[in-house]
Amino acid sequence: MKLRSHENTKKSEMEKQFGELLEDCLKSTVDKILSKKELPEVEYIQTDNLGEVVEKLAILHIRTWMLEDAIQEATTDQEIAELKRKIDICFKVKRPKLVQAINLLVEDSIANNKSLREDSVKLYKGVSDEQN
Repeated sequence: MKLRSHENTKKSEMEKQFGELLEDCLKSTVDKILSKKELPEVEYIQTDNLGEVVEKLAILHIRTWMLEDAIQEATTDQEIAELKRKIDICFKVKRPKLVQAINLLVEDSIANNKSLREDSVKLYKGVSDEQN
């Protein structure tokens, strides 16, 4: 029993040290960027196709509706506040990123004369490739 307790303490200390190291690294990077008085140019990596981004947007809307429904069943102010915070994240953080991704995909398609249609890699039971 004492051996496990010692192992847990050692693991806990290692996790704490790792957390402190990670925090120092992040702080150093942020300080370096802020000292330049300008934000670095961000390049968006497009790993999803249009259909996948739209799918993520639809899922996000469904999650939001579910959160809104949960508010109706919430029994405390704390529950309501937490659910509203999650809804804000959906619409103020995640949704704008997905809309921006759609805009970038469309702009790239127009600028580079590329098709937005891609072969689907998803497998839906009862749906043939001709229907996708």
